Amino acid sequence: MKNLVTELLLKLAQKEEESQDLAEQVETLEQVIIEMLRNMTWSDRQILIRHIEDTLAGAGRMPAFLANVHNAGESVPKAF
Repeated sequence: MKNLVTELLLKLAQKEEESQDLAEQVETLEQVIIEMLRNMTWSDRQILIRHIEDTLAGAGRMPAFLANVHNAGESVPKAF
């Protein structure tokens, strides 16, 4: 019984570590997309945001970070 509990705890720890790694990757991707948006013209930002939304809508889910993408796209002056 102790071995079973030990194995389950080890698997749980491994899954938690994998989850943290995935969360870090998503956060990094979010930062990359936001920086890309900041360096694009206003019209190109809007096109990219629309493409991202369409792609994610087709996948049937809309991640929370998309609000950050919108905010980044709107907070950069149109002159850029």
